[in-house]
Amino acid sequence: MSRKNRWTITAAILVVMVLAACQKRPFYSHYEPVSVGGWEKEDTVSFEIGPSDDFRHYTMTMGLRATMDFPYRNLSLVVRQEARPSGISHSDTVDIAMTDRDGIPLGKGVSHLQYDIPLSTIAIVADDTLRVSIHHNMNRYILPGITDIGLTLAAQQQP
Repeated sequence: MSRKNRWTITAAILVVMVLAACQKRPFYSHYEPVSVGGWEKEDTVSFEIGPSDDFRHYTMTMGLRATMDFPYRNLSLVVRQEARPSGISHSDTVDIAMTDRDGIPLGKGVSHLQYDIPLSTIAIVADDTLRVSIHHNMNRYILPGITDIGLTLAAQQQP
């Protein structure tokens, strides 16, 4: 290998390492499994985050893992956020397109598909604990094909 090629490879590796080191780690990231027999309508997946050290704004993303056994094109979820002791709460229905019109999955992966759904920006007050609960809002009582639900919070950049 020539000296010029070694220098190019070394420089490329250095750039990749610097870029990887600059990536902010999420404040919180966790997945919870869903029952292998199917996600029952009253089964709520819950996450508890905190308490926070200071007041910050966070972007919240829900992760969803599914198999090809999921029988619908769309998935409807209810996401509830509640901060304590401040008492701030918010509830929203999130509709997720799981496949396109031709039935081709929109998730990434092969046997297990990963969907990342941006939820909202949330302000967490110092000393607050945030509880996020998620349940499905589908007509079917037991929903097959959903394997894991996750939640990621990342601190927003300060202006």
